[in-house]
Order: sequence, then structure tokens, then C-alpha cells
Amino acid sequence: MQFYYQNLSNFQKYVSQVMLCVVLTLGLTITSMPLSQVMAADTPFDEKLVLRRQTLVVRDIEKSLALYRDAIGMEVIYDQVIKRPLTGSDREQILRLIFLKASNQYTGVLGLVDYEYGYPEHPAHQKPIRNEGFTPGNSILVFNSTELSKTWPLIEVSEGVKIITEPKLTSYPGYGGKGKIRVMVSKFYDPDGFLVEMNQLLDPLNPQ
Repeated sequence: MQFYYQNLSNFQKYVSQVMLCVVLTLGLTITSMPLSQVMAADTPFDEKLVLRRQTLVVRDIEKSLALYRDAIGMEVIYDQVIKRPLTGSDREQILRLIFLKASNQYTGVLGLVDYEYGYPEHPAHQKPIRNEGFTPGNSILVFNSTELSKTWPLIEVSEGVKIITEPKLTSYPGYGGKGKIRVMVSKFYDPDGFLVEMNQLLDPLNPQ
């Protein structure tokens, strides 16, 4: 019996040594990867061209936050109040700049900026809102969500939002003209009159 336990103890030591070697080997393998390969997994720095961000100039940044953060579900990753001299004026410009991410903090980021954040009565905040529809000179923010039925009721009651169409089934030709892509499409104006689509894909983008 003593011989059995002695051999068992030696076996356990052997297993421990083997596991330690495996861990060390894996650790060396991971840490010896080129920095570019490590960063490429999370950042687009190695890409030739990346559409980094679209920034909206807004009248009331709190209303915009209530829509994009609280209703749509984006996450704030940057929020700063910036003070700087205003060219041609003796006053200081106070602006607030916010970045929000959907699922990636390097691409597809939405920026919100109020260039007169420190002056609520500034004429820029009183500029008429243009709800011009899908006409030249206007851009469209398109979101894809897997929870449209959950998100839409929050969008509907967001202050300043004007609904164009509620979610409805729409079909588009597939890539390369193969098949169809079914999408639940909803459209609305945000508090500053920017066009927004909140959609949910029902089919893969590249059907085989």
C-alpha cells in the first residue's frame, strides 16, 4: 500500500510538471505574437481604410442621448466638455463632445457634438429643424438590431422623435441578385431632423 501511494505521489508530481510546461509554452506562444496581430483582433489599425465615425451636430445633446443611449441602446465611450477661445470673439466657446458605440468602439461610432453647450440661448439651438425626407443632401443612419420589437416602443416615446414608418416587412434583392433579403424596416427623424432607420435582418446577407 505504501508503494502504491508513493507511486501515486510521483505520478501527481509528474502531471503537475507537465501541466506547468504546457502553461508556460502557451504563455510564450501568446506573448510572442507580433503586436500587430494582437491588436488586429480588436482594432482596425491594420486596415487600409476604415469609416471611423459619423458625428451629428445637435441642438440639445441630452435629448440626443435619451434617444441613442437610452432608447436605441448605444454605449457612451467618450464624454467631454471642451473649452477653447472663440475666433473673432472675446468669449470662450464651450462645447460638449460624446462618442457612442454600438458593438465596436473603433468603427461605426456615432458622435454627438453641441458647439454651444455653454450657451443654451445661443441662436444655433433655435435653428429650425428640417424634416426634408429622403432627398439629396441628407444622410441616413442605419442600425441593425436583433431586438427591434423591444427597442421600438422606447424610440416611439423619445422626446423630439418624429415617426416616418413603423416596423414593416420589406424585401431587397440579395447580393449578386441571388435570392431576397427580408428586413423589418422602421424609419424616423431624430430630435434634430436626422434620418434614422432601425432595422432587423430576417435573412442572411449572403444566402447560399
